[in-house]
Amino acid sequence: MSDSENKIKCNTHGTTDSTFLCRHLLEGEKRGFNLGYDPENPYDLYPDAWCDECEKVLEKEGEWNEKSEKFADIKLLCSGCYEDIRDRNWVQDDEVFHDLVKSSFGFIEPRHQEFLSKYKAGEHERWDWYQETAKLIFSHDGKPQVEADIQFSGTYSTKSNTWMWAWANESLDEKVKSSSRDIKALGEELGLKQLVAGRYPATEVDGWEMTSVLAKHLNAIGVYRTPGDNGFTYMVITKAKWINKSKIARLFGG
Repeated sequence: MSDSENKIKCNTHGTTDSTFLCRHLLEGEKRGFNLGYDPENPYDLYPDAWCDECEKVLEKEGEWNEKSEKFADIKLLCSGCYEDIRDRNWVQDDEVFHDLVKSSFGFIEPRHQEFLSKYKAGEHERWDWYQETAKLIFSHDGKPQVEADIQFSGTYSTKSNTWMWAWANESLDEKVKSSSRDIKALGEELGLKQLVAGRYPATEVDGWEMTSVLAKHLNAIGVYRTPGDNGFTYMVITKAKWINKSKIARLFGG
């Protein structure tokens, strides 16, 4: 199918990607949100979805057949409607989510402070990251000073006020986003929408929360974000080193 064939026009959200949901999700809330990933596209932003009642029928039938499909009565919707319906129907244990975020922040905060102190991360004149090498370079006086190994957690858009996980962002190289896929798997295990959904309404704080979860998973030494035209790119730092140690004392008095 061409990109145009995958689009649908919605009176509310305009022209967006087309999605498929069971009838019950359209009509209700807190009905559960079961995802059916295409094996050929396991990181689809908008996998087919159905409610818990449809899941019971599907389990009883053992497959999608005439009976289960008739009960689901699948409808075609736009991706904007999909996100709204997903947020309304997803059921999870919020205490599990809050505990995860709290423990992740508790893990990375002291490490991050040590990283800032040791590598003067907030004092360099410029930064540059490179997807092809998964490196973040801090420079001073026109010369590289610190080299850090990074993994992107995701991006926050100030235009749409949404968070997008790195694994869902087709513009990012696999070398910098591969680890974010582990967090999606963790989210599926724990049933947490914030870890499973590729994109959802959020704030800048959500970006830091999700980045801290990835940081703990990777035993990172720090976190960082860089500004762009329409928001921020968030990343974790797994390793760092001074490139030009002879300049440290002169530049930073260290």
